[in-house]
Amino acid sequence: MKSKIKIILVNTTVLISFIILVTLGTWQLDRKEQKQQLFEKIKRVNLVVEDFENIVINENNLNDWIYKKVSFKGNYRYEKELYVFTHLSDPRGDYGGAGYWIFNLFVSSKGSLIIINRGFVPQDMINEFKSKDSSEPVNNSQIGYIRSFEKRNIFTPDTDFNGKILYSILKEDIKKIFDINGIEPYFVDLISSNQLIPQSNETRLKFPDNHLSYAITWYGLATSLLFIYFYARIKRRKSNH
Repeated sequence: MKSKIKIILVNTTVLISFIILVTLGTWQLDRKEQKQQLFEKIKRVNLVVEDFENIVINENNLNDWIYKKVSFKGNYRYEKELYVFTHLSDPRGDYGGAGYWIFNLFVSSKGSLIIINRGFVPQDMINEFKSKDSSEPVNNSQIGYIRSFEKRNIFTPDTDFNGKILYSILKEDIKKIFDINGIEPYFVDLISSNQLIPQSNETRLKFPDNHLSYAITWYGLATSLLFIYFYARIKRRKSNH
């Protein structure tokens, strides 16, 4: 009886482990496909700058606009400001490491409510930055990349609504902090600014693509598991005869 229970437990463990390994391999292939789609979008960064006044971007065509350059005219609402914690590696500017993306509401000349990432501020400079009055020319022109909002996952820390600090660029949390509705279905990464801080033009355009090798690793482990399992069964049968 104990022997049968042991065999059932071993078989169940092997089966579950095999399913998990295959699932991880398939997930990596799916991630590779997503990464390829991202690379296709990034190819748009060198295309002509589109004038926001002459285009329409909505939920239906948003995917066609991701990483395209668009110019905007309008005014910042500096009282509508929040901070997204990040770690900037390989910065183009002088500052990197732990810090915050500075997000503000921008009202375009045609009345659209746009969320703009003005750039990066190092963690040890954030209090000094907050104490200064921001100023940009009235009805100024901005150029940036169209970006899609992020999604919360199980690893995303909770938003600090009192401190206006996010750990991912979450549309609904931004709307709650700014107490507004009707914002555009995207945000904009600012490319250039008249200010040294926030440090703009830090949009990440290079990504590693190791998903195929990871998938091969998981599938390889699944195959090895089956080989060891059947080898052990065959050896056990021979020893019983």
